[in-house]
Amino acid sequence: MGLLPDTSVWVDYLRSADAITVTELDRYLERESVFICEPVIAELLAGTAPPQRDELWLAIGSLPWAAIDQPAWRSIGQVAGDLRRAGISVPLTEVAIAVAAAGAEAELWTRDQDFERIRTVLPHLELHDL
Repeated sequence: MGLLPDTSVWVDYLRSADAITVTELDRYLERESVFICEPVIAELLAGTAPPQRDELWLAIGSLPWAAIDQPAWRSIGQVAGDLRRAGISVPLTEVAIAVAAAGAEAELWTRDQDFERIRTVLPHLELHDL
């Protein structure tokens, strides 16, 4: 199974802020089983200084994409709607990341509790557990 790290995991990795994160993500990168998706790369680029954006794009943008295609957008809307009807509010970006991970059959590695809430309506979302 592949792995889709959320933005917070990438930030820790790129800053070498957490040795466990670096070791674990390096292990998956060596096995070539790490995915990226559009919202994560967009969030990372938005938080990167302009001189380093090209370097980031070359390093991470070349990973396999858990692409968000037209059917995935339908699923994103349905999941977001189901969450709202259940009284659960999460950012649409997080729903998109969750749907991308589930669609790629990749575990989502995150530190964000929003994804536990998303799993209540997207039960096939697998979360990475260290």
